[in-house]
Amino acid sequence: MSVNFDSDSPVGQIINEFWQGLEDDKGSRAELRRCKRPDEVVMVPAFHRLCHRVRPLMKHERDGWEMRLAAIAGLLAHVRQLDTRRTLAEQMAASKGDSPVVSELRFRRLLQRDRRDLYGALIRVLGLLDKTANPFDLARSVYYWGDGERKRWAFAYFPRVPEKKTA
Repeated sequence: MSVNFDSDSPVGQIINEFWQGLEDDKGSRAELRRCKRPDEVVMVPAFHRLCHRVRPLMKHERDGWEMRLAAIAGLLAHVRQLDTRRTLAEQMAASKGDSPVVSELRFRRLLQRDRRDLYGALIRVLGLLDKTANPFDLARSVYYWGDGERKRWAFAYFPRVPEKKTA
């Protein structure tokens, strides 16, 4: 991994400032929230402001980083509150009564999604999480989505899922 999305990294700080800026720029937030796919996010001026700030830090990235950043920008527009103590997968596993916030079946289906199908599914997951997320973990997960992230999510989710009671 060459791009670090931790809160104290340069890219992480830009991501955080972008997210905070959406609170003051409700028009851009609404515009981003209406986007159904990352290729629609690319048409929003707020994304280009983010891209302009991040571009100097992406010199060594391979092609396609802009579309991954577009997905991050669009998803961040759906986040209303921060939870930097837990990863996204840990939040999904948090108990809501006798079951996790995101069911095991939905979580497994999420792990099977490829990068193209992840965006819409994560919008729905953010709704289940009451629009609360760790923006740094969200950015890392979306940017590096693949087998490594799927495994990281599985190791964060399954040990925290409340055990099912059997008769």
